[in-house]
Amino acid sequence: MQPLPRYRIYSRLRDYRTIAADVATGRAESGNAVRELESAIERENDVAHAICVAKARVGIFVAIRALIERGQKVILSPYTISDVVNMVICAGGIPVFADLGADTCNIDADDIERLIDDQTGAVLVTHLHGLACDIERIAGICERRGVPLVEDAAQAFGARVAGRRVGTFGRAGIYSFGMYKNLNAFFGGMVVTPDAALAEKLRSEIEAFPNQEIRYYLSKVASGVASDLATWPPIFKSLTYRVFRFGFLNDIGLLNSQVTVDIDPQMKRELPESYLRRMTPMQARIVLRQLPDVDDHIRARIEYANLYHEGLRGLPGLVLPPLRTDFSHTYTYFPVQADDRVALLRHLMTERRDMAAQHLHNCADLECFAEFHRDCPNARRTARSVVLLPTYPRYSRADVERNIESIRRYARGHDGRR
Repeated sequence: MQPLPRYRIYSRLRDYRTIAADVATGRAESGNAVRELESAIERENDVAHAICVAKARVGIFVAIRALIERGQKVILSPYTISDVVNMVICAGGIPVFADLGADTCNIDADDIERLIDDQTGAVLVTHLHGLACDIERIAGICERRGVPLVEDAAQAFGARVAGRRVGTFGRAGIYSFGMYKNLNAFFGGMVVTPDAALAEKLRSEIEAFPNQEIRYYLSKVASGVASDLATWPPIFKSLTYRVFRFGFLNDIGLLNSQVTVDIDPQMKRELPESYLRRMTPMQARIVLRQLPDVDDHIRARIEYANLYHEGLRGLPGLVLPPLRTDFSHTYTYFPVQADDRVALLRHLMTERRDMAAQHLHNCADLECFAEFHRDCPNARRTARSVVLLPTYPRYSRADVERNIESIRRYARGHDGRR
């Protein structure tokens, strides 16, 4: 039996219709939808100020640059895309990598506390895979030490801790509306802040940028169309999966590279001029239409996470994320750490299950960031062990159960070889 795809983007036919209509009628750059989206997020997240940006990483850049003095240190997780580190560098900061928790993909609060000194300009935390980090404790540390906290909540829109939305615990929070996020405008992001002076500074800077070029944006939409078609179950089961399964099992690099991110990380010292753009009203209209679905989607992902947790806990060779059903963990994926990731993935592919390795690097070990190297053993282990189990709302309970059965078979064999 062929599986459902490991991931499907959160787009719908209505989104493509909106884009086509806006482009055809010349409305792509007209209307008040950007401000309407900002107002909606301000209400939804109970935050004073929201400012749209062309992409989430630009939000990190402008926030960090506004909060630090050039040459100050910025503490952050090394387990992230390389461009997050680049945003710190381009903003004038010196990256200082804090290790991860021993059993999580998120930054360790203890290591943050050890690393803060009088040269620290900011702490940047990431809520990876929709799992909130220990944000209440980290916010307390930053407050006591007088250090601004910035939250990268790109993968965690809708998550909340003690009733409070992630992204609102510090001086600034960043959300993403990129193609693989749970609010998908194919491109775009947002900065939120309680600080009126910071908001005014960021807004005046961002409003001076030109709009995102429509042709470039449409190239992102075309990628979305290609992804939607390739992962549409009739096509995926009859063609796409067969091709990529063959590529994985036979180690065909050209095919495998198509589903790998951040393949060639490079350090940037200057922000590319093409990053300095504004979100268009067309993008904002897409996000506005998706906002009402966020909580229902989270509930569906938590249900699947509960199934995985109950079915896989206690298995040898696997580390599971904690199970939380209070919306603090929203599980854009269910990230499992495997002692032998390659062996697990080969087993799953052999049994016709579609899973993915998490291709994030331990940036603290990357050659391009060698001058900022710090030994982060948990991040090093995590970077070579994470397998992402599907949780998206259009996935099926039956496929979740088949995944669990397949992993349990692998674990039994793995335990027998110990």
